[in-house]
Amino acid sequence: MLPKNPIKRTLYRAVTSFLSTISAVLISIYQSTLDFKIEGEDHLRILSTMKKNHIVAIWHTFVDAAVFCLHHRNLCIYSDHPRTEAYERSKTHFLREIGLKTLRALGFDILDASLGKQSAGIMNFIKKIQSGTPALVAPDGPHGPIYEAKPGVVYMAAKANSCIVPIGVGFSRRIVGNNWDDVCFPLPFSRVALVIGDPIYPDLDLSEESLAKQALQLEKTIDSLCFKANEILYGSQA
Repeated sequence: MLPKNPIKRTLYRAVTSFLSTISAVLISIYQSTLDFKIEGEDHLRILSTMKKNHIVAIWHTFVDAAVFCLHHRNLCIYSDHPRTEAYERSKTHFLREIGLKTLRALGFDILDASLGKQSAGIMNFIKKIQSGTPALVAPDGPHGPIYEAKPGVVYMAAKANSCIVPIGVGFSRRIVGNNWDDVCFPLPFSRVALVIGDPIYPDLDLSEESLAKQALQLEKTIDSLCFKANEILYGSQA
């Protein structure tokens, strides 16, 4: 919620825009220190050339790696927040605004579901993918359990006539947060491995049993790609 006072509203927008610009510059400098090892990038190139709708799937733990490695892919990110006055007046909301503007500055397309009705958020996200905008999702988000793919991503892919592109990530050196997702950040001058898997096309069967089975298969695929990413960094004995 923007301040009602026009002067405060203008100041709020100016401050968040200024801080997001600084943030984007610092992230770009930080990114330049990382040594990237990317395998399977042709999958994304081919899908883009064919103009095939696709959803990139990466564990919530490593979602920040996408900021460094996939910002040039024009991926759409879904974002929402609690619709309470207390939240909208909180520092968390202020930081969220800076974060979203930073992501836009880095080349991501943001679908801010908080600007409309909550019930319409996911439907608008699906329509966005249907229109040809690729998306980035964390199958175990937004609240976990960690490394457990939910059926929602498979459902969205089927409804959007889209495939799912699983990605595994590994960092040679990292710092780990204390959130539910063990969010990781690669340390400066570390190596980052990304393994992009074959596109997964969802079944037309959208029954609860089928969606759960497909989600489990997606989970196993992303896990195997993460193991492969660590093999790139440490060798097969890791």
